[in-house]
Amino acid sequence: MHQSKIYDIAGAAGVSLATVSRVINHPEKVKKATRDRVMNIIKNKGYIPNANARGLASRRSTTVAVVVPTLNRASVSEMIQGIYDSANHYGYTIRLFITDNLGSNAKEWGEIVASSVDGILFMNDEMSSEVYSQIKNTPVPVVFVNSVSKDPEYGSVCINNEQSAYNITKNMIEKGRKKILFITTEHIYTVNIQKEKGYKRAMEEGGLTAEIIRTSGKVNINEEDFRAYFDSGNLPEVALAVRDSMAISFMNLAQKRGIKVPEQLEVIGFQNTRYAILSNPKLTCVDTPIYEIGNRAMSQLTELMQKPEETKPINEVVENEIIWRESTR
Repeated sequence: MHQSKIYDIAGAAGVSLATVSRVINHPEKVKKATRDRVMNIIKNKGYIPNANARGLASRRSTTVAVVVPTLNRASVSEMIQGIYDSANHYGYTIRLFITDNLGSNAKEWGEIVASSVDGILFMNDEMSSEVYSQIKNTPVPVVFVNSVSKDPEYGSVCINNEQSAYNITKNMIEKGRKKILFITTEHIYTVNIQKEKGYKRAMEEGGLTAEIIRTSGKVNINEEDFRAYFDSGNLPEVALAVRDSMAISFMNLAQKRGIKVPEQLEVIGFQNTRYAILSNPKLTCVDTPIYEIGNRAMSQLTELMQKPEETKPINEVVENEIIWRESTR
């Protein structure tokens, strides 16, 4: 019988892949109620473990799926590096899956689970109810990377996006800035929703009017929206963007129009990717320590895979700071 059938047992029993493997290899380490439930399902399904399945509980090297929406973002590639370094430290290998339509493609998620991975690091932050419904029946541990899970059953590692956006906006207000523009994505990403909430909270407390541009993550579309904004005679004192690429695109277009940065316009990004120090002027950023986030997410997943009965998923918040550079005064 194909090894992937062990996932059928885990799914039907509502337990992790590691638990099924322990029932097969070390039944004395599994609670009697859980052991009996799994064994009944194995018997009813006529499942016969092959050699690979029998070795799952004891093998030292396992495989982890890393699910990302794209490789085009600098933040994604840097986060993968953090995951890889941590996985290498623990003796794990990673498999990379690139997909941005899990909500409409249940088969794709099923293929990820059936690829004999023992845990999943999920980096797609466009979290619809359809995506959650697919993850719900996954028989292996899942940890959200740079996003917060709405379900306590799953762990996550990220910064406090709402508080970080609030802090930088309040900082600008305290410096006397009143016209602060917030640039975000038109797609509904959980992290950007949180950033927007923090920005709005600070603006409301300061008695100021929130001003928001919603645009695409694609540079050519961004520039069209930013050009229309400037054509309407708008000029903020500060532009805060949810991504470095958006901030730099906005700043470049402003400078082409003769607007001086930071004298007339201050620009702030919200990632601190490598592009921030390559821009001219260098970009001030709310730091998102993406390498550390990836590294710690892999560490949390390792605990969940190795000690599933003892480890509880947690929403881990990574500390961050503001990196001041030349795009602000």
